[in-house]
Amino acid sequence: MKTKTLVSCAACLLAFVTSASPTLGQLFTENFDDLNAVSRWTANAGVGFDNLLTSVPMDTNFDTAPFTGVDGINDDFSGFMFDYSAAGIPSAPNSTGGTTIGMKLQASLFSNALGGFSASPNSLNLTGDYSVTFDAWASTLGPFPGGGSGSTNLSTFGILSEGTTSQTILSSDGVFFAYTGDAGSGADFRAYSVEDDNSYDASPAEPNAVYHAGGRNAPEQLYLDTFGTGRTVPQTVIDAFPGQDMSGILRDGATAFAWQQNEIRKVGDLVEWYVNGFKLITVDMTNFATPTLGGNLSFGRSDINFGSSTSLNAADLLFTLIDNIEVNAITAVDDADFNDSGLVDGQDFLTWQRNLSTPDALNSDGDADGDLDVDADDLAIWETQYGGAAPLVGASIAAVPEPSTWLLLMVAAGLCYAIASPRNALAAARNR
Repeated sequence: MKTKTLVSCAACLLAFVTSASPTLGQLFTENFDDLNAVSRWTANAGVGFDNLLTSVPMDTNFDTAPFTGVDGINDDFSGFMFDYSAAGIPSAPNSTGGTTIGMKLQASLFSNALGGFSASPNSLNLTGDYSVTFDAWASTLGPFPGGGSGSTNLSTFGILSEGTTSQTILSSDGVFFAYTGDAGSGADFRAYSVEDDNSYDASPAEPNAVYHAGGRNAPEQLYLDTFGTGRTVPQTVIDAFPGQDMSGILRDGATAFAWQQNEIRKVGDLVEWYVNGFKLITVDMTNFATPTLGGNLSFGRSDINFGSSTSLNAADLLFTLIDNIEVNAITAVDDADFNDSGLVDGQDFLTWQRNLSTPDALNSDGDADGDLDVDADDLAIWETQYGGAAPLVGASIAAVPEPSTWLLLMVAAGLCYAIASPRNALAAARNR
């Protein structure tokens, strides 16, 4: 009888786990491989500032031959169809068939300006909840760890813009995130929005943004876990640029010279940024006095210092690559894994208990159902999910990959054990 009960339980729970996977619908995709993205995308030049704080033109890196000089500077004409294998860069992780065509972003190569630009798809207007995934690569100048002349730039990635204005320093109509390539800034990881276009601070913390590392600089442990330590420039890149000293070890937590798998999730009023499976920053738009203006994406490059690089190799090595963009709709699922451990357990109960009645709550505070508070409904979800693997949320490279049947059976078996066994563990957790 007990065996039949467990088998029935496993079948039911397998159905539950399977149904807990989100319903997905692809909303947008771009891999640049057809070489026609120039007809589908628009580059929006930013307003930069020189040392006299006067407006200067910014390079948009999307000039077409013959050069017209529309943006004042003609640096490059391969923005939407750059074959990055020529720079010694391997095919991006999510490329099909090993293709190496992507979008190349560069800014302020010659203009001695602070600022940058961004590019957006034409007329894209995303609504509802969705997940944006993409591969990103940043290249910079050596030698390391210090980096060469002008090596510190930002790669930027955003949503909720109209797509007609530049998303960069001191300019935003949406929400965007950024990181440096060389980890050479006092703030290597940043969040910007229409509410704060000068970057949210982490210490002291500002309203509406949470840096899950506790700070904005690469030495924070979360960034070391995300991007690694002791890395050097790949030999293929060194071989492609024999005239540039690329020796030395990158700073710990530097993002440069590796493909980074990014995801931006928009669920309700929360915008979360994940890289390589780690949640780095959350922006909460609940209390925005100024609303975001659109439903478009933005990808850009910004110089965060006055002055351009004096290196002869700057145009070849100061850039950001974007490839394999995909946007999928998200159907939200209840999630009681508040500490992102991959398991719903007693630690998650303690999180719920500590934050009971917290207003404007995040999932990390114990809000399992996404209604921005911590209450008995969230405890009920925790009880239901207790002892099992965290539910999948979104079309996410940050979440666990879509489980195979055997993995679902293992999860179901684990949940069955928790349900079929005496609930002493649950009672003990409640009484902590």
